[in-house]
Amino acid sequence: MRNYKRKTERGKKSQGVYELAALEVMEKSVSIRKAAETFQLCHVSLSRYIKKKKNGETLSVGYIQPRLVFTPAQEDKMAKYLLQCANIYFGLLPTEVRKLAYQCAVFLNAKNIPPSWHENQIAGIDWFTKFLKRNRSLSIRTPEATSLSRATSFNRTNVVNFFNKYERLLQTYKFTASRIWNIDETGATTVQTPKKIVAARGQKQVGAITSAERGTLVTLACAVNAAGIFIPPVFVFPRMHYTNFFLRGGPPDSIGTGNFSGWMTEKEFSMFMDHFIKHAKPTEQDPVLLLLENHSSHINIEVVTKAKENHVTMLSFPPHCSHNLQLLDVGVYGPFKNYLSRCQTAWMSSNPGKTMKIYDIPGIVKDSLPLALNPANIMSGFRASGIWPYNPNIFQDVDFAPSYVTDRPNPNEREDTPSDPGSLNIQEPSPGPSNASNELIGASRFINVQTIEQIQLQPDTQTESSCSSIYSNIQEHPISPTPGSSKVLTDSTNFSPSKIRPYPKALPRKQTIQNRRKRKSAVLTDTPEKEALEKEYEEKILKKEKQTIKEKKSKKQ
Repeated sequence: MRNYKRKTERGKKSQGVYELAALEVMEKSVSIRKAAETFQLCHVSLSRYIKKKKNGETLSVGYIQPRLVFTPAQEDKMAKYLLQCANIYFGLLPTEVRKLAYQCAVFLNAKNIPPSWHENQIAGIDWFTKFLKRNRSLSIRTPEATSLSRATSFNRTNVVNFFNKYERLLQTYKFTASRIWNIDETGATTVQTPKKIVAARGQKQVGAITSAERGTLVTLACAVNAAGIFIPPVFVFPRMHYTNFFLRGGPPDSIGTGNFSGWMTEKEFSMFMDHFIKHAKPTEQDPVLLLLENHSSHINIEVVTKAKENHVTMLSFPPHCSHNLQLLDVGVYGPFKNYLSRCQTAWMSSNPGKTMKIYDIPGIVKDSLPLALNPANIMSGFRASGIWPYNPNIFQDVDFAPSYVTDRPNPNEREDTPSDPGSLNIQEPSPGPSNASNELIGASRFINVQTIEQIQLQPDTQTESSCSSIYSNIQEHPISPTPGSSKVLTDSTNFSPSKIRPYPKALPRKQTIQNRRKRKSAVLTDTPEKEALEKEYEEKILKKEKQTIKEKKSKKQ
């Protein structure tokens, strides 16, 4: 029974109580029934205990422990393996855990495998439930969808490279908290996410009014510094002809612009840079540092030239790392979306029967933005990302765990140095040292799996490609022990679930000619980077001119 509850206290008396009762009978000649009644024991159990004591047999009381399929040490290794899989974002479903348990039991030649496991080729639901209860570090969770690029690009190589550049700028320019700025965009739509309300218990469907099925996006760009100060935002409306009427009721000193999509483009970001320089007031004696993403709209040559002329040093984050390094994403935009949704719900209640337009967004942002852009949230975001106070060791090995799947050897190291997947020392939440990472070394040494030769290639610091074969080297079929196999295979000390189901690992990158330049963290206002951007811009213009000439020729023909 899965959730059995005891109805009696039978079998719970300790051996010390039985020992005292036995002494009363054997030394003081008290009857067994009277001694059992005095110590609140079963007279039959006491009689059996005295008989064993007189015969010199092994004494035991209570019920025998249920026969487990795995030993506590084996279950501990399975728990650490499951945690390791979850840390690298390849966690196992409950059904997959049950299949793995059966494969491990067969692999270990376990004596207490239930017949139903063999019939169904899978462990039982009851075993899985008890396994979770015995290993409190595990639970069934709903994972958050994370793109492959984001999971694998946030690796130690990229982060260390960024912090090295950031430290060099701090030492060169002596930036203070008020001169370190971060800019980022977010979106505000005309359809809010409804919040929880009080409704009837047991009602299947509860509704909330929104303006439409799908909302219209208005882009919002903000800039904050490490001292907790922010400048008025910039709005980008999905309108080709912008008028100041769009900003009615918006935040003071905010500005707006428009384009076809409502997204930030090179033209709008150049306008934002003028707005930023106006409020930040950088000078030659007091320059500012601007941290931003390396989006194409941010790193166009016009903006970089304007920044360098106005004493603004631009440092870009590594690609796909904004969820940890972009402090506005870390500490501000989450609360802002929450407050924005509440203010939109209040607006719908105050304007029943009225549809929310994009022109109402600035007024709603005026009420919600100051609640999120407060000094506490801003400084917390700078602190959590290690920007200010400067902390390059803010991220631990467990934060880089997802990048293990596509980690490749660094060509700057010695070529004869073997790749060591076990060097990823992920700290588990359970106390005591974990051996799960060391199990990666021999993942396929004792079983017949196809091993993949590690080839020294270019380091995968940017993972915009070559991630299509992550799932290779995963064994899905049960492995049966062969007769005469080595004792090492069934030795619990050498057992690891990774021998049966190896950790996923990407295939080596193919050496192909890449025409597109990969972005990386860079000081955009440095002369080499600026010249590279100028060359890239000239090539882009030349390519566009050639395309135009080609189209004209095709029309004439």
